[in-house]
Amino acid sequence: MPSGGAVASGDTVSSGDTVSSGGVMPSGGAVASGGTVPSGGAMPSGRAVPAGDLVDVWWFDTRAVTTGPAGLADLDPGERARAEAFLFPAERHRYQAAHLMLRRVLAGYTGTLPGRLRLGREPCPHCGGPGKPVLEPGPRPLPSFSLTHSGDMVIIAVAGRPVGVDVERDAAGCVCSLAQALHPADAAWAAGLGEQHRHEAIITCWVRAEAVLKCTGQGIGHGLGGFPVRPGGAAGPGVNGCAVRQLPAPEGYRAAVALAGACQPVLRSPGGGPGGGPAMTGESGR
Repeated sequence: MPSGGAVASGDTVSSGDTVSSGGVMPSGGAVASGGTVPSGGAMPSGRAVPAGDLVDVWWFDTRAVTTGPAGLADLDPGERARAEAFLFPAERHRYQAAHLMLRRVLAGYTGTLPGRLRLGREPCPHCGGPGKPVLEPGPRPLPSFSLTHSGDMVIIAVAGRPVGVDVERDAAGCVCSLAQALHPADAAWAAGLGEQHRHEAIITCWVRAEAVLKCTGQGIGHGLGGFPVRPGGAAGPGVNGCAVRQLPAPEGYRAAVALAGACQPVLRSPGGGPGGGPAMTGESGR
């Protein structure tokens, strides 16, 4: 999100702050609350790429991820250079943790060591520039994936066809100015709500729109206002060629996932996390 709708560079969570229960992934190849992910290594391998409408949703808390020299060696030169460009150590760590966990998660689906995974980008379908991140071809079926992080939370969505995910930390100040970036129908809906609910509605529409654009490969550079996304809107679950769902999220965060095609995404949290456990169908606040 642009300035005013995200955590300012250099902001950190104070030592007394916590993430609500379910906001991080428990044991079983994931991050336990208060635990750490050791440097180096990968998630357990041999995981099948989700089929059909199934989406695997992985949650991580960057405060529980240790990024030692062995782990950072798994990042490619571009990732290491981008990490070094961050001015504040906390922001650098969040970036490193997010991309390290992405490589470990994908290693579990591909059977390739994290440091040997090669990531590229598909052309943007709108302008032809760099678009959706993808895995370069390998010996096993490749999953589609999407990475997002905000504040201390990281989500990685994995599916058998194009998928997009977005998470945003609730802003401390007013976000009403962001409504002008949304579809007019969504902006009008939010404008009719009380201030607190209006702020929630704007962020909800934002994460839904960004998840859709990440799924299609356009990204937000071409704008979020091309289609309405509000929950329960006239478009229903079908948005810009995708099905979009809200994700259960820790207190203070909002998140959504989009899957290509006319479908009803079935969400699965392989190691737990918000809404973890058995695969879930249906959606509250679609």
